Amino acid sequence: MSNTKLKIIFAIIIISAVAGVAWPFFANLNLNVVPRAASQWQMGKGSQFNPEMTYSVAFNNTKFTADMKFLPIQGQNQQLLVQITLADGKVITQTVPIGLVYDFPDVSPDAKPYFDMLDQSVFSMRDYATDSKYLAMGAEWGDVYIGANHEKLTITNVGKMSFGFGSANSYLLSYREGVNQNQVWIVDNLPLPVKAIEYDFNGTLLYSYELVSVNAPSTPGLTS
Repeated sequence: MSNTKLKIIFAIIIISAVAGVAWPFFANLNLNVVPRAASQWQMGKGSQFNPEMTYSVAFNNTKFTADMKFLPIQGQNQQLLVQITLADGKVITQTVPIGLVYDFPDVSPDAKPYFDMLDQSVFSMRDYATDSKYLAMGAEWGDVYIGANHEKLTITNVGKMSFGFGSANSYLLSYREGVNQNQVWIVDNLPLPVKAIEYDFNGTLLYSYELVSVNAPSTPGLTS
C-alpha cells in the first residue's frame, strides 16, 4: 500500500511539473482563431491599380477636401498626387513619394498644415497596418493605450456598408475610448481606409473623414 501511495504522489508531482511548463504556452494561444484563408490588408494595398480617392476631412475646426491619386509605379517607386481644396476654394497641389509609413515631411509651407492633419487622420492607420492584418470578424490589429487603459483594435463588423462614394464590402475596426467607440472602415484592395471617426477620452470629436469619390476601375473586387 505504501508503495502505491508513493507512486501516486510521484505521478502527481510529475503531472504538476509538466503542467507548470506547458501552461504558459497554452495560456498565450489565441483561441479566437482567425481563418487563415481570410484576405489580409495593409497600408498601400491596391496602390498598384492607381486609384484616385477623394476625401472629405474634418480635423478639429478645419474642413477641407483631399483628392489623392496614386500615380503609376516607375521602377520601384510610386508617387502620390494630392490636391487639397479649402473651404474658401483655394487649391494646394503637392506630389510626394510614397514610403512604407506614409510619412511626408518634405512638402511646401502651404501644404504642410494639411499634410499634418492627414498624417493624424487618413494616414494614421500606418501605426497598426504597415504589415499585413487579417480581414475577418474578431481579428485583432493591435493594442491601443489610453492613459492607464488598454484596448484592442478589433474588427467588430463585416459586410456591405454605405459610404459617400457608394457601397462596398467593408470591415469595421473599433475600440472604446471613454463612452465612445472610435471607428475605422477598411475596404480590401483600396490602399487607405475609407472612413474614420475619432474621439478623445472626454468625448470631443478630434477628426472624421470619409471617402466621397473613388475612381478605381482596375481595382479587383470593388463594387460601388
